[in-house]
Amino acid sequence: MNIKPCDIAAFCAHPDDMELNCGGTLCLSARQGWKTGAVDLTRGELSTRGTPENREKEAAAAASVLGLSCRVNLGLPDGHLQDTDENRKQIVRVLRLMRPRVVIAPPLKDHHADHMAVATILSRSVYLAGVAKYLPGLEPWRPHALLHYLGSRPAIPTLVVDISSVFEIRMEATRCYRSQFYQKNSSDAPTRISHPQFLQAVEGRARSFGAFIGAAFGEAYTVEEPVPVKDLVTLYSKEPWEHPREKN
Repeated sequence: MNIKPCDIAAFCAHPDDMELNCGGTLCLSARQGWKTGAVDLTRGELSTRGTPENREKEAAAAASVLGLSCRVNLGLPDGHLQDTDENRKQIVRVLRLMRPRVVIAPPLKDHHADHMAVATILSRSVYLAGVAKYLPGLEPWRPHALLHYLGSRPAIPTLVVDISSVFEIRMEATRCYRSQFYQKNSSDAPTRISHPQFLQAVEGRARSFGAFIGAAFGEAYTVEEPVPVKDLVTLYSKEPWEHPREKN
């Protein structure tokens, strides 16, 4: 695995999870000058549509669109992810090599068992990565923050990232997974995400999250710890639904 240092990294169960839920945040961070990374824990080999080989190519294309600095796949068994000590060790190794300040994980409650397993593994591993005597041999590193993106279950977000400026890029990256989404006259078995209106629902969800903060599009997160703030006025300086300036 070609793991590179990153400032912010998303850990997800399957290729395309990141693009559908937090790809805009990573794209925006990359455009702000931060090094961004994604870690897919499985190859998605149990997916009804496509093949692991296709998913690998699609993931690489999406990473290029989003401007990621690093994307790795741990090759863990799809459909069998669990919060085990061995899996924690794998994640701790990656965290210590990647050294992200901010980590993004799936929600703790979701429709997919693999998503919830990754969320739990990260919740445990982020702390263990900073324990020097746990898995000695690599310099300890504890990320500053762990965020959980909102999944398929209702939840109240702690914060929402305004991704309006990169939303179209995020959707371009999502559409790189042609094997997974609707294709006219396809002979593949239908799935939840291959429904003809699924990507419209993805857009609607981003619009809904954006509406929480008065933006066109947003990505929403929960945070287990208080958000540290030094300048409250600057934090709330953006006016919700601020009208764009008209060009002369």
